Amino acid sequence: MIRPRGGGRRVPGRVVPRAAQPTAAACDRARRSGEWLWLTSVAIFTFLIVMLVGLFGFRDAPMTGGTTLIEVRAGDTLWGIADRVAPDSDPRAVVARIAELNGLDAATVETGRLLVVPVSG
Repeated sequence: MIRPRGGGRRVPGRVVPRAAQPTAAACDRARRSGEWLWLTSVAIFTFLIVMLVGLFGFRDAPMTGGTTLIEVRAGDTLWGIADRVAPDSDPRAVVARIAELNGLDAATVETGRLLVVPVSG
């Protein structure tokens, strides 16, 4: 049995020659590349979450109830009608729904026209 210098017992295991030991610069590079990998992973994950929320997510709650038919009075606007038929709902959502149901693109409509409007339930 060969005894190491210093008189201690040799412990079995991996022998690492001095030339193969990592230097401080190599350790810094490895740590920095690990940090970049971690930061890139976090950035990609955040981007995916934002995209999924944008595609599927947090829209206005749908209005409950059905629809009804009303006649436009003199001086009515879509905003006024929205406030009248669904006072507890967001008027922007109601105006958008009225425009969608009736194929409208203007905020005002002609007097006497019949409109399909959502009603809050």
